[in-house]
Amino acid sequence: MEYNRSSDSNFENLTDYPFAPNYVEVDDQEGGKLRMHYVDEGPKDGQTVVMIHGNPTWSYMWRNLITVLADNGYRAIAIDHIGAGRSDKPTKMSDYTIARHEAWVKQALFEEVGVKDAHFILHDWGGIIGLRAIADNQDKVSSIIMSNTGLANRDPDKPITKMARKGAGFLRAFQLWIRFNKGWRHWKTIAKFALSDMPQAVIDSYAAPYPDKSYLTGHRQFTQMLPTRNDNPILKENWQALQKLKNFEKPFLNLFSDKDQIAPKGYKSVRPAIPGTRDYEPIILKGGSHFLLEDIPQEYACEVLKFYESFSA
Repeated sequence: MEYNRSSDSNFENLTDYPFAPNYVEVDDQEGGKLRMHYVDEGPKDGQTVVMIHGNPTWSYMWRNLITVLADNGYRAIAIDHIGAGRSDKPTKMSDYTIARHEAWVKQALFEEVGVKDAHFILHDWGGIIGLRAIADNQDKVSSIIMSNTGLANRDPDKPITKMARKGAGFLRAFQLWIRFNKGWRHWKTIAKFALSDMPQAVIDSYAAPYPDKSYLTGHRQFTQMLPTRNDNPILKENWQALQKLKNFEKPFLNLFSDKDQIAPKGYKSVRPAIPGTRDYEPIILKGGSHFLLEDIPQEYACEVLKFYESFSA
């Protein structure tokens, strides 16, 4: 598998991201290896918190929360998906599937890093990939926070009567645009969606891993895998994961924002189906877009800490 690797020089002097890089190798599922990056801050004997980003972000999105968690005695781990951030970036669209992302996350976190007794925080595609990875590793997970995402699914035993999924028109148009826009400057999309006035230095930091359009393939392919059709294979795979997660009784909080443009009601896909969600009413923070960690990072971090304190006291 051919891939690009972003130069270390691309990550010098990023705004509010002073973290040293850490790497593990994962199978590319074609006989080779890929390098996956993760941040690992705070005391190594602290309670572990794992953060999994979505699209088109990378671990930079968690920078403020990483600092808060580390300062409060937690071990803060934030991965970069293959194709994003400091991780290796395969160059073909066909190199990426959600099943592969799931396998890469499982191998990296549960096998290579050896995560156990960990709290997970999931955003956007990190919700789908993270929940699927957790479904097969529930004994290693202490709690889940899910933000601005959902686990779209379809019972494979029910026949497909209509191919287009309800309400997917906007996303289908978006997919088409990205399919032919090989130079998608997704950091500008983040800035456009955010409600806050993102400083240029922050926008530049989001762009740092991607010196030319050949590095953008993973982010572009994420858009093509959005479940806009009922024959999308991730819907069946998500349904299978949901059946397993019906055994998850540990704390599960939906922490969303009131101005999310993508999945404002995504919590309905897991609540009340997953038992751990039933004791925790969704928290909808005010003033946050889909990229709520850019808009209201302090409010978000406050709720995360309150959640952990509520069952660890």
